[in-house]
Amino acid sequence: MASIIPNNHLFIVTSALNPDMGVINREDRFQQTLNGLLTLRESVPDSLILLTDGSPNKIEEEKIKELSKYVNYVTDFSDDNDVKQFASTGRKSEAENVLMVKTILLLKNDHRLMRMMHSVKRIYKLSARTDILDEFSVSDHDHYGKYVFKKRIPTWITDNRREFATDLLITRLFSICPSLLDNYLLVAYNNIGIVGKTGIDTEHAHFFNINKEYLVELDRIYCQGVMAGTGQTEIY
Repeated sequence: MASIIPNNHLFIVTSALNPDMGVINREDRFQQTLNGLLTLRESVPDSLILLTDGSPNKIEEEKIKELSKYVNYVTDFSDDNDVKQFASTGRKSEAENVLMVKTILLLKNDHRLMRMMHSVKRIYKLSARTDILDEFSVSDHDHYGKYVFKKRIPTWITDNRREFATDLLITRLFSICPSLLDNYLLVAYNNIGIVGKTGIDTEHAHFFNINKEYLVELDRIYCQGVMAGTGQTEIY
């Protein structure tokens, strides 16, 4: 029998519905998450969506039930000790990378998700509370053996951490070729280490740890999202 050519797009949507920090209340976070999922479903109707939450506080069942209508899978790491260790102490960058490590390990070890992965052509990491804009196209990300990010931004850091942080990569939306999944797992592990060592954030850590040989950079990635710390909307 002929092999099936992978043709699905998997979006890993990372969320923190019930955080201990930020200026956006929990109900608004939920509504913004829901709105973002709706724009994703409209933009890439046949996508596979895995919502993975790294809140330091337990997610209400009714929230999970409502969001489940718009995604294929939900994973709740609010009881995970490693995630909680960072999320509950405001160490957002480390918490985000621990969440990605845990989620990727699920993709590699959960039998249901492993079967799904056989059909996946491209993996996207998308932060919750992000709206996909009309101009977004998966074809922009069709680069085998590559990461695709928004074009690097020069660092705003002025102290001696510039040794590790000459530039940063926006992590609200980026994509990974499945052939790089093990490589990205190592990147995420290394991000945790460099953030803890230097205090740089996850966006600087991604630039530091990703092999530029595998990096494709786009002028626009066509999404917008609300910044948790300020409540301001940024367009990318």
